[in-house]
Formats: sequence, C-alpha cells, structure tokens
Amino acid sequence: MKKVLSTVAALGLLAGIATSASALELKVKGTYNVDGFYMDNGAGAASTENNSPAGGHGLQLASNPGDETNSDAWLQHMFNIDAEMIVNDKISMMSRVRLIGRGTVWGSQDDTSVDSGKNMSVERLWMMYKSPIGLWEIGRRTGGTFGLSFVDTDDKADRITWKSGNLFGDVFSLYAYFEKQVEGEAYLANTDNLDSDYYDIEATVKGGWGAVTLGYGLKQDNTKNSADVAEYTPYTFDTVTGTSTLGKKVAAFYGYEQTTQRVRGVGQFKLGGNMGIDTEFDYKFGTKDFNHNTLTTQDQDISQLAFIVDFNATMANLTGHAMYFHTSGDDNAHDTDLESYGSTGWDFEPLYILTGAFGNILNNYQGANTSVFGTAAQTAGVNAGVLSADFAATQDLTLHGAIGYAVADKEMAGWDNVYGFEYNAGASYKLLDNLVYAIHLGYLDTGDFFKLGTKYKDTNSILLASHHLTMSF
Repeated sequence: MKKVLSTVAALGLLAGIATSASALELKVKGTYNVDGFYMDNGAGAASTENNSPAGGHGLQLASNPGDETNSDAWLQHMFNIDAEMIVNDKISMMSRVRLIGRGTVWGSQDDTSVDSGKNMSVERLWMMYKSPIGLWEIGRRTGGTFGLSFVDTDDKADRITWKSGNLFGDVFSLYAYFEKQVEGEAYLANTDNLDSDYYDIEATVKGGWGAVTLGYGLKQDNTKNSADVAEYTPYTFDTVTGTSTLGKKVAAFYGYEQTTQRVRGVGQFKLGGNMGIDTEFDYKFGTKDFNHNTLTTQDQDISQLAFIVDFNATMANLTGHAMYFHTSGDDNAHDTDLESYGSTGWDFEPLYILTGAFGNILNNYQGANTSVFGTAAQTAGVNAGVLSADFAATQDLTLHGAIGYAVADKEMAGWDNVYGFEYNAGASYKLLDNLVYAIHLGYLDTGDFFKLGTKYKDTNSILLASHHLTMSF
C-alpha cells in the first residue's frame, strides 16, 4: 500500500510542477469497476488475466457420468485512468495508466504488484499533433477496434497514424496507419527479417443518410520465418573415442512467412427518424508459405470472413435490436485452407454467456485461454441470431432482456452443430451521475456441439448471476 500511495503522490507532484511551470492543461478521466460473479458448472471460470494461482479454465459445458462439476463464485475489479496533457493548441500527450488490470480477481494479491506486468503501469502513451495536413498520432495507443463492437477487443498497439480531419470537407475523410506488431530481428544475430508489420488505410463518407467506411489492410508476418536464422553448433570432444566435431553453421529451424490482406467495412444507415441498420464485415485472405527443403508441409491459403447485420429501432423509452452475426469456421484441419475467423471479440456483448466478457465461449478468453470448448467453437465458427430490448423505466432505471440462438458455421464430422439457446435479463440503476449499479442474469441451454463429438455424454446448462458497480470520473 505504501508503494501505491508514494507512486500516486509522486505522479501528482510531477504533474502539478509541470503544469505550473509550463502552463499546461491536464484533463483526466477514468473508471473503476467492481464485479461479482456466480457461475454453475464452472471449471475455474474466473478471468485470470493476471495469472493468479487459481488458474481459470472456463466453463464445464459438457461432462460424463461421474464427473464432478462445481460452481464458481468470485469478485474482481479494474481501475484505469486516461489523461490528456495539452502542451499547446497543436500538441497533446495522451496516456492510459492501468492501476488494476481488467479481470483482476480479489484474493490473487497481485493487483498492485509491478512484477505481474499487468498492473501499476503506463499501458498507453502517445503524442497527438494537429498539423496543417491532418492529425498525427504517434506512440502506443488504442488498437483492436474498428467500426462496431463486433470482433473488437480494445487493446494497445504501437502505431503511427494519420487522420485527414476536414481537409476534404465534412463528407469525405481518410485514415491511415502503420503498426509494428512484433519486433524480432533487432534482438537476434544473423537475422534480417523476423518482424510482423501491419499497414491500413480507410475512407469514410458521411451524410444525412448515415455513414460508410471501407478499409484495406496488409499484414506481413515473418516472425516464424527462420530459414535464414543460423547458429553454430558447439565444438564437441568424445573422451572415449578421442574424436572431435568442429562447430558448423546450420539453420536453427525452418518456418514460414504469412501474408494476410484484409478488406473490411462498416455502414450505419438511418431509416426514418427512429430506425436504422448497422452492418460490418471483415474479410481476410492471403497465404502461409513454408520455407523448407522438404515437401512434408504444403503452403496454405487464408480465407476468413466475419459479418453482422443489426436492425435497431427506438420507440419512446424502448430500444430494440434484431441482429444476425457470422464468423467462418473450418471443418477440415488436414487440407491447405485456413478458414476459421476466430473470436467474436471481447467487446462484443449481445449475450452474457456465449459472447462478451462474462462467459466468453465464442471468444475462448475464459480463464487462462485453455478451454477446449472455446477452442472448438472458434474453429467451427458461428451463425447466431439475437433479439434484445432495453426499456428506460425511469430516468435512472433501465431494464434489459435478450434471447439468442447460435450454431456452428461448419459442422465437423461426427459432431452436432448446435451451440444452444441463451436467455438474458438485466437491470442497471444510476445511484449518482457517476455511479451505476447493474445486475445480470443469464441462462444457457447448452447445445450438443459441446459434447465434442463423442468425448462427452451429457451437456451442462449454465446459470450466470453477476453484479457490477461502476464509478466514472
């Protein structure tokens, strides 16, 4: 605790001195969340982002007779501070200080430990420069988001970005960035390309009808490209035979290069004054080229698709959504095609258990990312429909209800394709302008997909009960 107080005091003193000396403006906002969960048929379902000794493994969605399935209950919290230091009318410094990381479970005792690498750290730090030719952002900033929340996982990324702003008027704008995802060659000798780089450009058109954005991205991943990684075998001497072997230069191992192109878009269209359609797609294609001197592994083609269509309408205090979403799956692990799109995203939460930050079945973000059920669902992909409604009963009280049905996109041989029906009910109450309490109830009538073919005999329904206290400033 002394470390926490001294660190906060030092940061405050430094900010105060800098502000008075340079006449800077400092804007600070943030959130603190305390969440409590109960899940039956758990297998250590807590989201152990900070590697607590509990070791989460998600939910036990299916079992065999005699298997023991227990319930899980835990508390967790998160505290982030976002600050903007305005140097002048052209230059600002932006940052996110993470005091307590997302999903830090109470009792893990590492929520203020810098050794964990997850907490008490400056998670994001970047400069903003309003130039005559647009807005530049340079540094470690927010990444993993595009358009709607679908397939989004808000995270950090090392980028150089450019936004055109109003250079082309109010109707048309451009956005481009370079992202360094992995730096490999700078750390190893005898290498010249072990990096992963991403390039992206997006164009947006807006009008009274809504807005449309189209983007193109290119990812060159050479992190597994090791044909030119060479090391010397050690000199050896056999004391029995008296023979020696001189060191020689050999390839450490052979790997692959992966080139992925990406076309994605988002559209938000207004239908009259109180209705609309929101849609987004993301199509990835490319090749995974193996650089070896054998024919044991063939090159692979990448073709992965995700999309969502969400019809929404508002009538007085009632807002409703009818959505369909899809991620492509792969039912053949032995061919040369890579078709599984993967996660629906941490930030996408139309259902409490199948999606989002609670159950995370379609994301495989449960616990320590070791859920066999989540891995299977990511491989098979998903087709799902969700109906939901939010009713503002009073100025402070909002009620929520949803029903969803999901199946696998690709039905693997010997497997059922039904993920199941899910039913949600929730409520949130504004205790103060900056303090909100919410409660969520979810029930998953688990489908036979999670028997994983013939591995399990019975499916286990899932009941979730959670409550959430959020303070913002």
